[in-house]
Amino acid sequence: DTSFGRTVLQYLFRLADRNHDGRIQKEEFKAYLETLGFDFLKEKQVNGMFDKADVNHDGTIDVDEWMKSAPTALKGNLIKLAKRNGHDLGFLA
Repeated sequence: DTSFGRTVLQYLFRLADRNHDGRIQKEEFKAYLETLGFDFLKEKQVNGMFDKADVNHDGTIDVDEWMKSAPTALKGNLIKLAKRNGHDLGFLA
């Protein structure tokens, strides 16, 4: 929870918010994850991540919800992505 970390999360939020309305809709979220390379996530997992982040259940993720949920969700999946890509590149056996 550093200033740099918050800046990165805000930048990632802006990337995910493709229509720039200040909220991330489920379709934007799915497209964002695919863009980052998380194509290994099943629809049920993506929906679960979205629903968990959408604390007020309004069908969107606002920046406050994002700042609270993104670190945990991204950390676990970034590790999976690194392992997968490392294996594909021959770095991991």
